[in-house]
Amino acid sequence: MIIGKPFFISEIKKCTPTVMAFVFKAQDGTRVDFVPGMFAMIEYRNQNTGEKISRAFSIANAPPADNLEFLISMIHGKFTSKLDTAKVNDVYYISAPYGQFKFDMQNSDKLLFLAGGTGLAPFMSMIKQMELNKKKIDCIVIYSVKFPDEIIEKEELERFEKELGVKIIVTVTRSSDGDGWNGEKGHADAAMINRHVIDVKERVSYICGPPAFVKALKTGLVSLGVEEKEIKAEMWGE
Repeated sequence: MIIGKPFFISEIKKCTPTVMAFVFKAQDGTRVDFVPGMFAMIEYRNQNTGEKISRAFSIANAPPADNLEFLISMIHGKFTSKLDTAKVNDVYYISAPYGQFKFDMQNSDKLLFLAGGTGLAPFMSMIKQMELNKKKIDCIVIYSVKFPDEIIEKEELERFEKELGVKIIVTVTRSSDGDGWNGEKGHADAAMINRHVIDVKERVSYICGPPAFVKALKTGLVSLGVEEKEIKAEMWGE
């Protein structure tokens, strides 16, 4: 367990018009171990005013690692407004790992990942762990975004399909004429799952995203005959 240790930003990457990737490394060089799916608390501290702001974010890289990566929607809130102006080498304080949304890689042969927006982050961690451990798992991902240009880590997702055999279905909820999108459209729901996942009752399902997304898909899975014990869910604030 890491308790409020200082981490510095080692990399900042723009993923989409609204999402940034931030990579942090511990100042003392400590490697971090966690189970994919877990989250960390990141705290901003102003040494001059004493102001402290903290938020929880899912870890997006695989363990164990000498860094922690996060995919953060830049909503210009109280915390993200600090990250808006953050620079490489800026120091934040991180406590990790937390949460019960844990990936059981050893006892999973067939998986369904349902991600909404930056809810993709824990699934990136899970898939990367499979890759590192050379674990061949039958995995389907249904990933919902608002607009085509909001697909996070698009090239990495394409690599997962090509090299790891992960089946990835992206659905765009606010597609419009002329945006060039030819894939699935509309909100992920039971009907969409049924079209793409004919053996859904044989899979362990993981859901991560905003509350309405998680609740709707949990209900949808149950309507398809999936047992609640085979559904793992994580939701974040409105």
